[in-house]
Amino acid sequence: MQRDSVRDSLTKEDIIAYIRAELDADLDNELCLVLVEGEADIKFCKRVLNENVVLYESFSGKEGLNTLIEEQSINDYRVIAIRDKDYVKIETLKDRVFVYDESCLEMMLLKNEDVLQGFFNVYCENERSSFEILNDVIRQLSPYSVARKKNEEQRLGINFKSGFGDLIINGQLRIDELFDRVGLSETLKEECKREAASLSLEDIYNITNGHDICKYLGHIAYKKKRGDLAEEIVRNSLLCSYRKNDFKQTHLYTLIKDYQLQYMLHFVS
Repeated sequence: MQRDSVRDSLTKEDIIAYIRAELDADLDNELCLVLVEGEADIKFCKRVLNENVVLYESFSGKEGLNTLIEEQSINDYRVIAIRDKDYVKIETLKDRVFVYDESCLEMMLLKNEDVLQGFFNVYCENERSSFEILNDVIRQLSPYSVARKKNEEQRLGINFKSGFGDLIINGQLRIDELFDRVGLSETLKEECKREAASLSLEDIYNITNGHDICKYLGHIAYKKKRGDLAEEIVRNSLLCSYRKNDFKQTHLYTLIKDYQLQYMLHFVS
């Protein structure tokens, strides 16, 4: 991707103005613009999309992304968005909005066997298989993931920014103590645990939060006297292992490829 193809740290008004100007200057209608939520998405897109693609980072995460894609002055087939699926109903999204496989970018990366195995080979010493460990971790997180889903759907206003590395004891997350830390009621605690117990593994892959899984993996990769591996380092390690050919095996790639064929564009090769 070209050096000047990333637009970040801009206000809403600046982004709209820049995009409108770039669209107007594109006389051949070949411009490819992609809106993303944040810095990690920029890094990912730079690895897997074509060099002609121009990337715009949202002025305010997912909410800012939604605002931009709804903006009539830049409502154009050359402008698409890529975002975490999180808990949204796919059928409610505009046809120019694409979501990562699984719940989010991090879970899509981790679903790739080579990426997951590479992380464990470098950072972890464990006799179990990498997928066995990952599946165990996301199951432990699943009541917390259900709480996040309820929070978004019901607008409960729960703050999930607390760390929890100190609550992982002998490979087990103390979920009740974590719930206490973020202020869940006893009733909501039990609801989340009960719902999580009924979920299939695939269901859990589709609700696990990227920040949570990176925090937990950072704890697994703990090094003596150095503390947990930072969330950003975990995420960057996964990104570094991911290749264009890996992306071509995803549902997201297929959807973008189908979309660009309709308009003779070149987001992916």
